[in-house]
Amino acid sequence: MLMDEVALDFTNQLLKDDAKLRNANREVNNLVDQVRNGYSIKNVHIDSKYNAVKELLFSVARSRIRAEDKFSLSQSIWLDEYSASYSTPEIIGRYRSARVKSKDIIDFGAGACMQALMFSEHNDVTAIEENAIRANLGRLNAKAYDARSLNILTGDVETYISGAIHDEIIAFMDPLRLSGREEKTFETLRPNPQLILEALGEKVSGYIIDLPPLFPEKNVTLEGEREYISLNGKINRFTLYSKKLMKCERSAVLLPAYKRIEGTRDMESYEHAERSSRFLVMPDPALIYAELVNTAFDPADFREFARDNRRLVLTSDIVPKDPHICELFEVLGSSKEDDIRNELERLKPGKVIPRFSVDPETYYDFTMSFIDPLWVGESIYLFRNGDGIVLAKKIKTSLN
Repeated sequence: MLMDEVALDFTNQLLKDDAKLRNANREVNNLVDQVRNGYSIKNVHIDSKYNAVKELLFSVARSRIRAEDKFSLSQSIWLDEYSASYSTPEIIGRYRSARVKSKDIIDFGAGACMQALMFSEHNDVTAIEENAIRANLGRLNAKAYDARSLNILTGDVETYISGAIHDEIIAFMDPLRLSGREEKTFETLRPNPQLILEALGEKVSGYIIDLPPLFPEKNVTLEGEREYISLNGKINRFTLYSKKLMKCERSAVLLPAYKRIEGTRDMESYEHAERSSRFLVMPDPALIYAELVNTAFDPADFREFARDNRRLVLTSDIVPKDPHICELFEVLGSSKEDDIRNELERLKPGKVIPRFSVDPETYYDFTMSFIDPLWVGESIYLFRNGDGIVLAKKIKTSLN
């Protein structure tokens, strides 16, 4: 508790004094360099005047490293390690901000306010965070981004409801995911988005709710557009938009290509392919989660070559109309798994990458068993279909 009070007082001082903030930023970035060189909190060198907040500054330093690919101002932002893990990446935040323009948005449980900051580029935003230190981190981030349309309050939902409530607000919620193996429902989220909306009543004109990507759609008890976002070919967000904000039934957004696919849930099954055609296609995971693969890849032109819990592989003799929404491969050959070494000797790849499930503990030995250290050719990708293996090379697209 004492550490929290010291950290809160320290961040309050940084908010009031720009010179102190500049010096603290330099100290944090000095710690960043030390962390990169393998130093732990026990042996880092820190100016003695920061000893009382050493734990906080070390956490911010580690978070800057973790978030450097997520935020353009990673050397200036203030995140704790929880915020660094769960904050919405800048590119996603800005996409959402541009989608929802000129609105009055309330961000409940805003954390270090990174999504609220992005929303404020096109909207008037109030961010509410009950953790006082984390709310101050948000205020420091607002200074870093020079946010003009963002108000940050320390408190909870009741803090806002008991005050002067604006009409026609858009409620944004990115609730905490409770750990546990039980099936995810609104009741397993903190705060429960449905309870917040009920408490706000008619003041809410719309909502934007972040849910875990694996949240079962059958447990979504609110109406609206289901939007799945992928970033660099990996699923990143599942967002529910209320009726007034929805553009379609469901959508897939592929970043950084800024590809958006809209439609209705897939109904038609793909014919199974016993053998591969000229090309293999792995649709972006946002299309799979959104169940919009049919919309992007016509079942009349593509067949299903392989499917498991992680991926779908289609095959065709034609290149997709938009190769930027998939990983694309050209087939080079095939063989039984026991004979694959012969095919690889012909191709002499520098690396072999299986695109099917392999035990992580044996992955390295498995891949290295196929190649010779002297081979320097391009990477070869392996796809399994029954007891056969198809060898393919990747064709460059925005996802590759």
